[in-house]
Amino acid sequence: MSDKQPDSFDFSSLMAATVHDMKNVMSVIQQAYTTWLADLPEEYRERAERSLIEQETLHLQSMTVQLLGLYKLEKSQLAFTPDYHLLDEFFEDQISRHADVIAARGLNIDFQLDDPDLEGYFDRNLLEVALDNAVGNAQRFAHSQIRLIARHESGGTLIQVNDDGPGYPAHMLGELKADASSISLGSGSTGLGLYFTRQIARLHDNQQSARVSLGNGAPPGGGNFSIWLP
Repeated sequence: MSDKQPDSFDFSSLMAATVHDMKNVMSVIQQAYTTWLADLPEEYRERAERSLIEQETLHLQSMTVQLLGLYKLEKSQLAFTPDYHLLDEFFEDQISRHADVIAARGLNIDFQLDDPDLEGYFDRNLLEVALDNAVGNAQRFAHSQIRLIARHESGGTLIQVNDDGPGYPAHMLGELKADASSISLGSGSTGLGLYFTRQIARLHDNQQSARVSLGNGAPPGGGNFSIWLP
């Protein structure tokens, strides 16, 4: 038996490179799927399996973005470019990204602002990832309605994703911690999305700390994801 030790390597860098390759592969698959779908007869395009494929593809894409983001965050390579953004445009883009899956599941989605010209100060690309995760979770459990909400609150901007589903389990309620305690490999969901969302929020700390919390019962009555940015 050889007594040679394997060459040392940075496992996190290897994982990041692998995830990046996966992301490229998924992009190719998505392009092929779109072409294939357009060629299918109408009765096949409306099958329930289409909604499942598209929903899980969005979920997988979101997870790869989160993993790469966490790697870059660890290596101090994650770009952070906050600016002022109109919330109505931000929400419209978010709804457009999920429109096909939401329509296929027979759900309605809308948004409400306390001011039609409401602006928030945030990194648009990073907050899109956080909202992707929240909307993706809402569309899994909503019965019929998803609502995006934004308003001025306590000198900052509160952004919410609410649904009319069964709500979050009791052990998840309240403000999310900044550590990795939300990640659990033994559960049906790792909690990766919530952990990355909390890290995104921390980047927005400015005199006051950004906050992420989960609750139940806000209109339209189900789960309530909230992120407050100073």
